[in-house]
Amino acid sequence: MPLIRKFADDSSGSVVLRWCFNVSADRLWNVLTGCQTLPLWLGTHRAGNLVVGSTVKIEYAEGYICESLIERIDPATALEMSWKFPEESKSKVSWILRSVPIGAELVLTHSNISVDVATYLAGWETHLTYLESVLLGAPRSMDQFWDLYREIYESLGDSPAPLP
Repeated sequence: MPLIRKFADDSSGSVVLRWCFNVSADRLWNVLTGCQTLPLWLGTHRAGNLVVGSTVKIEYAEGYICESLIERIDPATALEMSWKFPEESKSKVSWILRSVPIGAELVLTHSNISVDVATYLAGWETHLTYLESVLLGAPRSMDQFWDLYREIYESLGDSPAPLP
């Protein structure tokens, strides 16, 4: 049960992706936040805890680390954090989960992006595709990440539909 809608807005520097998964909100939360599953879809946990006020560090490639300050956490419901790569301004990521009749819905909002929002839209769509494969029990090889990213990025010329 993949991507439902995606939206990018250059003027506000934000992207939104809405995705349904055929798993419970608890299962989605555990895979989304688990240190053992993070490397299968996002990156390697290097420091910090999922508690308000903690700085979490995720390594995406050797020496390429994103730092996030946890601002809100409601297990299986919501996670909000800052988002900062070394060469970018600080932005904000919000994950909202809710149970739906077919499983769980995730709405990811990334705001205050200071670089081309299309790169983040394609990046998050790629990461959530990987997350979905982990949830389905068939993780994708990270060796194919950039090929999928390029395919998604190139398809964005079709202008993503805004969320209702």
